[in-house]
Amino acid sequence: MTKPTLAQLQHEFDKRLKLYNGTNEVSDLWLPYLVAVQDILPDDNNGENTLSNNQILYPICIKCLEKFENNPEQITNKDFAKVCLLIPDMSVDKGLWYGLFYRKQIGVQYAQLWIDWAEYTEEHELNWAGAWGIYEEAKKFIHSANECAEIDEAYRSFASRFQEWDQKEYEREQSTVKPKNRTTVTKRTTQTRSSFEIMMAAEPKTKRSPIRAQPSFDTDDDPDCQLLPECREAVHLEYSRMLDMSNTSLIAGERVSCVPSNIRRGSMVPPLMNIFTIDQVLRRQSHVPVNDTLDENFLDVSCIVVDERDPFDDQIRRQILEKRGINYALMENYSVEKTNLPTGLAKNKVGTKVEKVTLGGTTYEFGKKLGEGAYGYVITARLASDPKTTYACKIQHPSTVWEFYILSELARRTIRKAGQFDLNQRIPTVYRLIEYNDYSVMFMQRAPQTLLDFANYHISRDRYVPLCYQLYYSIEMLRIFDYMHRLRIIHCDVKPDNFMVLHCPTAFSTRKDSCGPIPSLMLIDFNRSIDLKLFDNGTAFVTCVPKKELACVEMLHNRPWIFQHDLFGMVYSIHVLVFLNYMTVCEDEQQQDGSMTTKAKFSKRTHDIWKEFFHEFLNIPDCQHLPDLNAWADRLEGLLFEEAKRLKPKDIEYTNMFRLKLDTYLNQFQPTPPPTAPGQSH
Repeated sequence: MTKPTLAQLQHEFDKRLKLYNGTNEVSDLWLPYLVAVQDILPDDNNGENTLSNNQILYPICIKCLEKFENNPEQITNKDFAKVCLLIPDMSVDKGLWYGLFYRKQIGVQYAQLWIDWAEYTEEHELNWAGAWGIYEEAKKFIHSANECAEIDEAYRSFASRFQEWDQKEYEREQSTVKPKNRTTVTKRTTQTRSSFEIMMAAEPKTKRSPIRAQPSFDTDDDPDCQLLPECREAVHLEYSRMLDMSNTSLIAGERVSCVPSNIRRGSMVPPLMNIFTIDQVLRRQSHVPVNDTLDENFLDVSCIVVDERDPFDDQIRRQILEKRGINYALMENYSVEKTNLPTGLAKNKVGTKVEKVTLGGTTYEFGKKLGEGAYGYVITARLASDPKTTYACKIQHPSTVWEFYILSELARRTIRKAGQFDLNQRIPTVYRLIEYNDYSVMFMQRAPQTLLDFANYHISRDRYVPLCYQLYYSIEMLRIFDYMHRLRIIHCDVKPDNFMVLHCPTAFSTRKDSCGPIPSLMLIDFNRSIDLKLFDNGTAFVTCVPKKELACVEMLHNRPWIFQHDLFGMVYSIHVLVFLNYMTVCEDEQQQDGSMTTKAKFSKRTHDIWKEFFHEFLNIPDCQHLPDLNAWADRLEGLLFEEAKRLKPKDIEYTNMFRLKLDTYLNQFQPTPPPTAPGQSH
């Protein structure tokens, strides 16, 4: 019997859908339709047909979810849950989808949702504590005997795997410790509280003694290993403070108990939800028309045209937007308050104590100051009704919504496909912006540690950053800018303290996809960004930034620039990882052809590839002949692949404390969006 074609199935489904007057559309129509489509798709031969099959099934599942997401009868329908649970397997955002289903209560009374979610958290995020928290949460919703038996079986299997992992980690740790007196060493007994037992208990009986900063070791006399602008004493003091807080975490002056630090791969049970609607996962339509492909044609012009206007001037930005017919007031999560900012958030008052302030109909508690610049400051914020929901709150004067516009555009323009690079996971999520007469207030995702902190962590231990980390984070930067520039966005303020660290691996893959979909860096502070969609193809700029040390070579030589400014900032940041010092450019005296180089000395410990890398990126001929970022990322990834084979675990064990605090903070900063008060002005 000949199988029907996709077109025939679609026609038959549409016909039945129009005539259907039953009570269970998902079970009667949608699920059989999906099964029929799956039957005629080609077999998945070693993953060769996965992407093409997903492109057919994914839209069907999404349409079904969007149609019935708020239908109380279908939310409890097991067939609807089956359809929904196909989506995460075809998406790059698995964790986000599970969180969405949890929030909307889709399939929560069935074991399969919780098992899939816990297994993803365990296998892909390497977060044992998070997986355990998911199994614990499942107990609140599952009541059917069959479902309880299924979840219990999965839970027992997880507990066995965790105990086995914990024992191996303990044995590995013990094998690296040389006891001072062998007669006093005892073997681990069943009475010893393992990581597994501590996790399952409410509180450990004893707290682990805080680790003290280690004395300097393995020093190198290379004169280029200088401290960044923070003095060495201050850096040591900061990391000593961090080490002393290894058992607790401070949020707005309140100490919160943490899972003990011997849970190495997941330090806290994370919140089980961090998105609000399907639209926050799916790509939405942009304010500026964007094709379904990345823009490759901006530089495909006969000549470059220089725009002498200052692209960083807020008035010029507003004029360009008005000319293009783009209205801020139409943007989602944007609101206006026709008053001045409440006095409790004045610059001279924040950070001294916790202030409770109502903004846009919602009450927040504002805590310590995270950072400060010429035009504003960033402070911690949390919902008064839910103190666990925390944000970074950026307050700027004069009022501006440009960064909000840029981040919203990037999120909308990004094309999200399963298994591919996802820029949305590498830029901050913006939840809300309120514009006052004198200030603007933006609530956004918060991340704890910067790339500059990572460099200073090594300086505090008198170590260089290992080559594997240099390559790992450089590849991530190259991928970010390769993708972002094809979306026609220039960041224009790239530096190491504008990269937030999201992931610090304990091991590196020996496969050539070692820098795959897991995001390791988040690029922040888009307040000076340029949206090239608002300009004609081939438009270049000549404006120079105030800080000469961050000015690209083209700015210093009064030449037009477009993407070169970002590439210079990227090289500037990589320079900090390689040399642990800020970059200063000068003419290359050895070449004597006017080419530029860094003043840092390339010593024996510096890999040869960096000399070629810095030379190419500091000597870009013109706006139309740029380095191939993707080719460089592939090349560095090949080198990382080889370096990973030689890497020994002991070579990077000293980064455990940085990684522990990073994981702890990241698990705390997974907020839900601030609620929008009814009747707000838009």
